[in-house]
Amino acid sequence: MRRLARSTFHLFLAFATLLGACSRSQPQARPNQDATAPGASGDRAVASSSSGLAPLTLAYDDPPVAGRVVRVTAAGLPSAKSVDLSWGTVTGGWVIEDYYHFRGKKYSETTMPLGQFPVDASGRLEASFVIPEDYGGVHEVTALVDGQPVAQGALNLSQTFALTPTEGPVGTEIELKVTGLGWRTMESTWVVNWDNQELGFVTAAGTRGSAVARFRAAGPAGEHVVKLYTGWQGQAYLNYEQSPVAALPRPQFTFRTTPGAVGTIAYAERYQPQPIPKTEVPKGASLTLTPTQGPVGTEVKLRGEGFKAGAPLRLVWETAVGSRVSGEGFTPQESALGEVTAGADGRVETSLKIPADLGGLHRLSLESGADVVARAHFVIETSIVDIAPSSGPPGTRVTIHLKGVGWTEYDNIYAATYDNAYMGYACGFNSQGDVVINFTAAGEPGAHVIDLYPGIYQGPPTESQQLYRLPQLTYADDHPGNKIPALHFRFEVTPEAGRHPDRPGRF
Repeated sequence: MRRLARSTFHLFLAFATLLGACSRSQPQARPNQDATAPGASGDRAVASSSSGLAPLTLAYDDPPVAGRVVRVTAAGLPSAKSVDLSWGTVTGGWVIEDYYHFRGKKYSETTMPLGQFPVDASGRLEASFVIPEDYGGVHEVTALVDGQPVAQGALNLSQTFALTPTEGPVGTEIELKVTGLGWRTMESTWVVNWDNQELGFVTAAGTRGSAVARFRAAGPAGEHVVKLYTGWQGQAYLNYEQSPVAALPRPQFTFRTTPGAVGTIAYAERYQPQPIPKTEVPKGASLTLTPTQGPVGTEVKLRGEGFKAGAPLRLVWETAVGSRVSGEGFTPQESALGEVTAGADGRVETSLKIPADLGGLHRLSLESGADVVARAHFVIETSIVDIAPSSGPPGTRVTIHLKGVGWTEYDNIYAATYDNAYMGYACGFNSQGDVVINFTAAGEPGAHVIDLYPGIYQGPPTESQQLYRLPQLTYADDHPGNKIPALHFRFEVTPEAGRHPDRPGRF
């Protein structure tokens, strides 16, 4: 039986390639790629001659957004030739290293084809294309003949924002769809304020500028202002009219909260399937673990064949332990879960329960003596134990209990909001994924929502954009690394016992 190389944390070195969004170089903005203000509403034409190429005129209705038709004209081109139009853009996104480290964002320049069009006998080009869904900001549009650029123009792709629904009771799930968010730092992050209080930030760093932010309606009944600001560090830039990117939109919506409440007292959104590394087995053998993802306590089946007949094999669970607060970092740790013996036909089969541990990826190894014979992998999902109590007067002490909170720099915290106002964050590493959050109920009698959103704990101090320990509302589409779900709770504030309706409450 071939011995597999035994390592401490090589799993996470290898697995990083599955989770990173990946280029390593970040281009600098070219002089003609700076964001500029869109023109007045109506037909607009943009041409570029700074490159030394013939001007390529682009005409479109303002604002230029994804899906809009652009009319293209140019003169003085080689007659009776075909022109290939290309769209200048970037590729890249969030960068994860060694499974554990969050390294910010990296992009590299690239192009994509827009189509091939004929040049008439007089050397004139008349064509059109649909603006692709892409990162916002300036994009070069280049005309090429026989692979060589002959004309060039530019288009400043703008953003769109759509909020649905616009009314509903407390707990209503709200979606804010965005397109055209930029890849450059100042254009890449928007912040959602609910009634002038920060709710969380919105990005589309790894999804080509498009994503859906998700949050819930909060009370009291009546109209609530939902305002979006730019804010490259995750906080709203209030005097945006004086900012370097003053021309970017800062839309505002009104959501009307109606009486009542929807949703259960506590629920987790669906946990997205996580990428799992390939199972490692000796030549001629096979091994399966079913399922490969679930909360703490999940019952799993381990089945294999092709192993040495009668060989006793030790089941070993691998995890990480440590604390960032202590400054000691983290280290791998192994624990035995039992033994299994291969039958006379070389088959192995056993059941086991996933131990209480950190959320995220773990290895389950079959070992013989000092040798690692085979490895499978399991992802622990974050799960809700309870919220207690779920009702009470103002001042009630409330506890939320979670298991399986992660440990990496990008998935070991949840950022909490109370009635859509940022409350703080909770970390799961030091307690091995077991998290208890205590807070005090506040507000008028009625339903109040508490939401826990994925966040980013930390990254390199040299990263220019530091979105740390804040709620990321586009978690389902654009969270770096593991796509972990949001967790939702409701607390019913009841009238304070003995409180006279005409007298202030006791605090």
